Amino acid sequence: MTRGERRPGRSSWSVRIASVRGIPIEIHASFLLLVVFMGWRTTTSAGLAAAAAEQVLVLAVFVCVALHELGHAIVARRNGVPIAGITLYPFGGVARMARRPPQGMVEVVIAAAGPLVNLAIAATILVVSGGAAAGMSGGLWSRLVGMLLWANLILAFFNLLPAFPLDGGRILRGLLTLRLGWIRATVWAGSIGQVAAALLLLLGVIFDPWLILAGILILPAANAELRYALLLRQLAGRRVGDLVRGELITVDGAATISEVSELSVASPLADFLVSDRGRVVGYLSAPRLWSVLRSDRPATARVAAIVDELARPIPATAPVEDAIGLFDPAGPEVAPVVEVDGSIVGVVAIGDLLRAVQIARRATAADAPSAADDSP
Repeated sequence: MTRGERRPGRSSWSVRIASVRGIPIEIHASFLLLVVFMGWRTTTSAGLAAAAAEQVLVLAVFVCVALHELGHAIVARRNGVPIAGITLYPFGGVARMARRPPQGMVEVVIAAAGPLVNLAIAATILVVSGGAAAGMSGGLWSRLVGMLLWANLILAFFNLLPAFPLDGGRILRGLLTLRLGWIRATVWAGSIGQVAAALLLLLGVIFDPWLILAGILILPAANAELRYALLLRQLAGRRVGDLVRGELITVDGAATISEVSELSVASPLADFLVSDRGRVVGYLSAPRLWSVLRSDRPATARVAAIVDELARPIPATAPVEDAIGLFDPAGPEVAPVVEVDGSIVGVVAIGDLLRAVQIARRATAADAPSAADDSP
C-alpha cells in the first residue's frame, strides 16, 4: 500500500530497523506487541514448538510485506516520486510518498508494483517446491512454506481489490485520472472504497470477523482521501500566483545585517531574497530579521549567515493542490514563484498553501451540497 500526496511524516511509535537504497524502513510498535501476544497465546495453548513455528511464519510474512512496500518505493523513485520512508504495521505496510505521482499511469505502475512482488514470491515458492507447497502437505516446515505461498497470494489479490486505499483502488484512480483528472478520480475511488468497506463490514458480520477488520482498516482511509479531494476541488481554480508574497527586496549576501535592517525600516513588512553574484541563494523573512536584530548577533555580520534555504522554484501558474506536493517534507518550507521566463515574482510558503486548504475545508463545511455535486 502506498500513501502520499501530502506532507507525510513518521510516527513517534515507529522504530527504524533498516535502510534500503536510502529508503528508511520503520516498524510500528503495535507489530511487536502483536508478535509477543501471538507467541504467548500459542505457547500456552499448543506448546513452545508450535509457537516457534508460528513466529517463523509471522516473520516470513513480515519480510514479504516489507518487499511489497519496497516494490512500491523503488518503482516510485524510478518515476521521480520521492519516498519519505516505509512503515510496517501488524496488518500491512505503507510506503510514504513525498508527493503525488505526476501522471495517472505513473500511479498505476507504482501501485501495481507491490502485488507483483508478492506474485513473484509465490511463483518462486511454487517452482522451487515443485508445486508441492500449494497443497500444504508433509511435515511442519513444508506446511509453513505452503502457508507462506498462500499468504503472498492473499496479499496480492486482496491489495488488488478496487477499494481505495488498497493498491487496486490506486490503480483505479490512476486509470480514472487519465479521463477525469486527479480530483474527480479521487472522489470516485474514495467513494468506491467507502462502498467496499461497508460490504466487507457486512460480510464480516455474516461470515468471517477478519473481514470486519479489513473494512475497519479501509473505511477511515477512504473517508480521509475523499474529504481531501473535495477540499482540493475548492482550490481547483486557484494558482500559486494568487498566494504569492510579492513584497520582496533583493539584497546581496555580502550586505550586513545592519544595512538590511535600514532597508526594512522603509518597508517593515517586506521579506528579502538574498543573492550571490546575481543568483538567488536564500530567503529572509521580516520576522526572522527583526528576531536577529533583538538577539546578540553582531549587526556587522553578513546577511548570508542568517538566511533560510529556498525550495526549488514553483511556476506561478501551478495549481495550488499540485504545489503542495512539490515541497520536500524534510526540506525548505519557502519556494520562489517564477513566471514562464524564469523571473521571480515572489515567494510562497507551504504554510500559505496549507492555510488555503483550511479555508477550503471551512468552505466545504459551509456548502456541503455543492461539495457533493460531482460525487458518484
